[in-house]
Amino acid sequence: MPQIVHALSQSDWKSFQKHGEYRPSSLGTQGFVHCSKPGQIVVVADANHSDSDEMVLLLLDESGLDSPVRYETSSDGASVFPHVYGPLTLDGVIDSFPFPQDETGYRLPDELLQY
Repeated sequence: MPQIVHALSQSDWKSFQKHGEYRPSSLGTQGFVHCSKPGQIVVVADANHSDSDEMVLLLLDESGLDSPVRYETSSDGASVFPHVYGPLTLDGVIDSFPFPQDETGYRLPDELLQY
């Protein structure tokens, strides 16, 4: 079961749970939902969400998503990231974890260290 992760705010997670679907702004502006492999998410979150409080990390099963996943090279050509080309649905969510920061940045939840 290929697994990817997506970070979002607690308020977005609550709305996702209520509505059963999540459409971040990137879906409208770029055509996809930004995701990462578990080993990539800390660097991504530190770079893009350093001023965000109360983040949640979703563990997603690629095969459970209703939309296609494409692995694409970053703009600097250094990394490959999974992009979901459609909204996320609850069927694809395996689990959710608090994703807090400390003085050095985000930390991958212990449960995800194996991925």
